[in-house]
Amino acid sequence: MTDSHFNGIVVLDAIPDGELNTARRLKENLEDISLYVANGLQVRYYHLNTIDELKSGMAEVLDEIKKSDLMPWLHLEGHGLSDENGFQLATGGICTWSELKEIITPLNVKLGLNLLLILATCYGGSFARAVRTTDRAPVLGIIGPKQAIKVGKIEKDFASFYRTFFESLSLKKALEVLNDTAPKDLYFQMTAEHFFYAVWKSYKRTYCTEQEIENRARRMYREAKSQNLPRTPSIGQLKRLIHSKEMALFEKYRDTYFMYDIYESNRTRFPVSYREAEIYSKR
Repeated sequence: MTDSHFNGIVVLDAIPDGELNTARRLKENLEDISLYVANGLQVRYYHLNTIDELKSGMAEVLDEIKKSDLMPWLHLEGHGLSDENGFQLATGGICTWSELKEIITPLNVKLGLNLLLILATCYGGSFARAVRTTDRAPVLGIIGPKQAIKVGKIEKDFASFYRTFFESLSLKKALEVLNDTAPKDLYFQMTAEHFFYAVWKSYKRTYCTEQEIENRARRMYREAKSQNLPRTPSIGQLKRLIHSKEMALFEKYRDTYFMYDIYESNRTRFPVSYREAEIYSKR
């Protein structure tokens, strides 16, 4: 996973009152780390009773990103929903992954695609389902369980993760430790780049088979016929048209997702190409 540029961690605490609060413990541990290990690490903490508190908290973080040098990761603790569509707020309300995505995307845009999201919740990895490659990337990377997980396991595993990261300053080593202490494939992890290629592969295999291209061309042909145009393209011509526009469509979505139009340096950081995407789609 690509290392992000960062100097802080924002702890989002959605744990109900009365339960073991691992988020508050993490905050305290990170504050100790900022004093004795990672000088200059900035720690922010928000207790999330409602989605409005989440929105206002992230607005504060965004304002701090704009006005100071804060470059944070986000770490969320709470109860993931069993339907894998989001998480429960501290007072029992629901925040879907789609809602969370919309709330945090402005942070990632302002950070130039450097926001790492750590979801220490049951089914946290399912956040990836809310990501759309036709929009701006909401995060640089995602780390989160693929399934239900016990509170003690969450606390132990992420304590090891952060300890290793701040001792080594290597996200790769921290992820290795996280996975070494967990059953195989417990933790989902994906970068923005890998995610984009994976979605393109799925798109090609689902919508770009010869039969699907034929079906699309026939639909386009029927639509053209219904408009009584002076000349209706043949199905063969429409199939060639679909193929000819594919690269331009890929580049349009890529440029938006990786923010090439805002950050020219992202072309070098994320050298995603149509050629590589086509190779990946055939694996």
